Amino acid sequence: MAQQKNEFSEHMSFEFLELLRKKNPAWRLLASPQAPLVAAFLYKEFIAKNRRLVAEQELISRLESFIDRLSQGRSVRLFPRTGREYLDDWANDEHGWLRKFYPTGQDEPHFDVTSLAQKAIEWLLSLRQQTFIGTESRLITVFELLHQIVERSETDPGLRLAELERRKAEIEQEIARVQNGQVVLLDETQIKERFWQAMTIAREILADFRAVEQNFRDLDRGMRERIATWDRGKGELLETVFNEQDGISESEQGKSFSAFWKFLMSSSSQEDFQDTLDKVLQLSAVRNMGTGRNIRRIHHDWVNAGAHVQETVAALSQQLRRYVDETFLEEERRINQIVREIEGKAVAVRNNPPPEWEMKIDGVAPEFSFPLDRPLFTPPRRPEIKDDAIGAGVEDVPAEALFSQIYVDKDKLKDQIGYLLQTQDRITLSRIIEHYPLKLGLSELVTYMVIASESPQAVFQPEDVEEVSWTDETGMRRVAKMAKVIFQRA
Repeated sequence: MAQQKNEFSEHMSFEFLELLRKKNPAWRLLASPQAPLVAAFLYKEFIAKNRRLVAEQELISRLESFIDRLSQGRSVRLFPRTGREYLDDWANDEHGWLRKFYPTGQDEPHFDVTSLAQKAIEWLLSLRQQTFIGTESRLITVFELLHQIVERSETDPGLRLAELERRKAEIEQEIARVQNGQVVLLDETQIKERFWQAMTIAREILADFRAVEQNFRDLDRGMRERIATWDRGKGELLETVFNEQDGISESEQGKSFSAFWKFLMSSSSQEDFQDTLDKVLQLSAVRNMGTGRNIRRIHHDWVNAGAHVQETVAALSQQLRRYVDETFLEEERRINQIVREIEGKAVAVRNNPPPEWEMKIDGVAPEFSFPLDRPLFTPPRRPEIKDDAIGAGVEDVPAEALFSQIYVDKDKLKDQIGYLLQTQDRITLSRIIEHYPLKLGLSELVTYMVIASESPQAVFQPEDVEEVSWTDETGMRRVAKMAKVIFQRA
């Protein structure tokens, strides 16, 4: 007990908290004057939508639109800087609320919220006044976890069999009650609190993925620094790095992630989760809670988040391979030596850069100007302006056309295609429309064609013609003949 108190005192000492206040991005976010803007925007764009990465131009546009809406009705703009300046500021080492990186095969930077920034936002979210607190469901979860610990850690076969017999007797009694018509159902409050707790844990899993990915990136960064400053044999370095990598894989966090990923990639587990979630979402108590469609695809978001972690591990392995594959030619060894000297000096001054140092680059690419590329001169045409009097119009034009515009949600159609491709490798557009009939007629069909033309996973087969039908607003059946379109799983 005394040892536990000493550990608690060390973790919550004044010195530790003072250092945490200065270095931790989550604390810096909560203490920042921009906290309402940062937390509201990052929650809206990343956490609420379960998104992992957003392109720079898209995020800049969304941030500036967000600031414009906040500034409406005010004499001055609330946040005067540009969206790009705010994003770069939030992604620098001083703040650490966003991670700016280039995905594989992309030349445009992307952003993702960091795990510590998400922790701060989730904590702010927990401060909301809830209509009720699900104490019963959490108590049941605690009891079930404790029972699992006792049952799965019991080494005495006799005690284990006795516990299984007790559970068997309870199940048989439950079966007998159901056969006699005595079915005990959850009331609406119990359903709500259990669903709320399940979805809270589901979203927290995404934050856990970001934390795991950050740990692997820290390992990758430490490995690169060690390679840059290593001056002994290659065998010693590789042994050290592999030991660290094995240490993370064999750690409690690494084992837990491996078990979670194995369970998540099981097709039977995915089908069971999807079927169970669909049944829960059909309950009236859950529908009245106003859950969004992102909840229906939460396990797909888990898969995408886990894929990001796997990509980070793959990048670490690729860096090791590049180092192992280095040849020992004199010229290449000299180049590698110079590069490592530069990297070593960069690492040495990373935390203490020179105060007055700057470097200017005239351009990152050459500019070419060929005389034959210049267009021929075209004399401007002088407009003819007539001084005739303009008469007032008297026509009475109906305004119904202004209110009969049709909007097709392109993202919703993409989600429908992605959902169907989770259970099959390829599907035709006609089969998609059978599952999701056209509600907006030809406009919705054209939008599907636009999505197919923009997607590398879509294939057009002009030699095969298929028919697509729908019912218009007058009740008349319409038919369109078109080339077969096939969507394939990425």
